[in-house]
Amino acid sequence: MQPSPAKFSARAIKASWWLGTASLAFGLFIKITSELLEHEVSGVDRTILIGFAKARTPWLTVVAVDLTALGSVTLVVLISTIALCVLLLLKDRMGALQLVAASVGAGILTTTIKDYIDRARPEVVTQLVKVSGLSYPSGHSLAAASLYLTVAILVCRHLQRTGHQIAILAMTVGVILLVGMTRIYLGVHYPSDVASGISLGAAWALLLAGCFSFFPNPKIAPPGNSSLERALPLPS
Repeated sequence: MQPSPAKFSARAIKASWWLGTASLAFGLFIKITSELLEHEVSGVDRTILIGFAKARTPWLTVVAVDLTALGSVTLVVLISTIALCVLLLLKDRMGALQLVAASVGAGILTTTIKDYIDRARPEVVTQLVKVSGLSYPSGHSLAAASLYLTVAILVCRHLQRTGHQIAILAMTVGVILLVGMTRIYLGVHYPSDVASGISLGAAWALLLAGCFSFFPNPKIAPPGNSSLERALPLPS
């Protein structure tokens, strides 16, 4: 059955919003990358990195090590798998495909751009955790932005109230920023690595949201109409 013109128009408006914000995020990534290649961010990177190092305390370091794990490969794969199973249980196959695309795309983007830019890890401050590989962009930040933002967008599709949707998105942005800041605090990434990772990860998640918004949302049973609720007496 063909969607009505009104429904198609609503989807087109939603897709335009997602794709527009994706363009802004990708434009920010391009800006940061061009300035890096022109050696215009090294001074700012150094200043911010040293500032974070001066704020180090034993308890804050413990917290940073725990929080930074939210962007690790292990947790990203684990959370992706759990979210994927939930989406399949909800019979949201397009949402599951969107999540898989977000995860796989984040990995490909990270590897490809790291190899192309070939930026070494910071040596300005002491690294508080052992890391290997190249620095730009931050893989933790890119993965967190791509995965968590995609999960938040999919969760919002199953929520009816705008306030709840805003709360989920706000918490998601907070988690992404925390992951990024811990990478700077631990001395394993420059601020520009983190900013580029977040902007590119967000751009990828928003691009997918725009493309998948043309597909119909999974049908949700209205509140109070589930078989369980019909079987139970409701309080008067």
